[in-house]
Amino acid sequence: MGRYCPGQSFRSGDTTTVGANEVVDSSLYAAGNTIDIAGEVKGDIFCAGQNITVSGKVTGDVICAGQTVRVSGTVEGDVRVAGQTVAIGGEVRGNVSAAGQTVTLEGSAKVGGDVSIGSNNAVINGTVGRDLSAGGSTVAITNKVSRNVKASTENLSLASGAEVGGELSYTSHNDASVASGAKVAGVTTRYQPKEQKSKSNYGRVFSFGFGFTILIMSALLIMSLALVLLFPKAVNETVALGLADPLKTVLIGLAAGIVVPIAVAALMISIIGIPLGLFLGLVWLLILLLSGPLFSYMVGRLVWRNQRNVIAIMAVGVLVVTISYLIPLLGVLTFFAMAWMGTGMAVRCIFGRIPRPHYELADPVIARSSARKKR
Repeated sequence: MGRYCPGQSFRSGDTTTVGANEVVDSSLYAAGNTIDIAGEVKGDIFCAGQNITVSGKVTGDVICAGQTVRVSGTVEGDVRVAGQTVAIGGEVRGNVSAAGQTVTLEGSAKVGGDVSIGSNNAVINGTVGRDLSAGGSTVAITNKVSRNVKASTENLSLASGAEVGGELSYTSHNDASVASGAKVAGVTTRYQPKEQKSKSNYGRVFSFGFGFTILIMSALLIMSLALVLLFPKAVNETVALGLADPLKTVLIGLAAGIVVPIAVAALMISIIGIPLGLFLGLVWLLILLLSGPLFSYMVGRLVWRNQRNVIAIMAVGVLVVTISYLIPLLGVLTFFAMAWMGTGMAVRCIFGRIPRPHYELADPVIARSSARKKR
């Protein structure tokens, strides 16, 4: 019998583990540098860290973001993960959505539903129970996909053991490399990529692809956890102030985003204004750096209202914000929400804590006399 842990819902630390003999009878929220979940979780798993391994049994979904993410256990629900390196090696009875530099469906992997991948290199060595959708530089299929395959890639290859039960449609400048022995039951169609001239720069800024997502996730996670560990009270009070008057906070963030860059540019034009412009620019950079963690903490408080652990709130907030970037339209909305609400909270935090200046100096004789009387 395993060690039963009712109500255990959050774990954090440099190394966060769920032992092979443990049973967590609820959804699990985990944050840490290394996360190793080898036991059974009777609920969903939400996690954020650097190295994540899920090798146990999960009755719900797995939603994780990290540098290295590997799911090798049995997941009865869906898997939604993002990381620089992502590997799925177990049985997933639901769907798999993965984003990363390299995403691999290992030979031992069995996915009962659909697989959606956005990565630079996607390798499908396991079996897919329904449809496969993949986008990236390279997509390689070596095993069975029960239904249709849709891909947008520069290089698509089907090994000799590959089998597509339905149609194969892909968008690419190059023809797919189909080895002898590979089987495609349906029609194979190649589409020529559409040239995007005027929208190319816009797409680079707002596409929120896997590379940008991983960069944001890593930086935001490290900065946010460091900030809440060092200044838990200040972070909580600042977010509470922003939530008490959200419209005012958003307007402050919007106004600051317009006025401050213009002021910095105006000051940098003249030699005399350069020092002040540099100082104001550094303050603005600090505000921008604080906006992400503050917005993430706010999201964490809204999502997990009953939680009192500030680290848990921040970890969940970062996870939710990171996942939202993977959804194109929601990612854009999240960006602007963080830019306005997060910046507004940071501005109110910084200027609200600066003491008002006093321009009248006390007489030194009177000051010394007062000091003696107090003694």
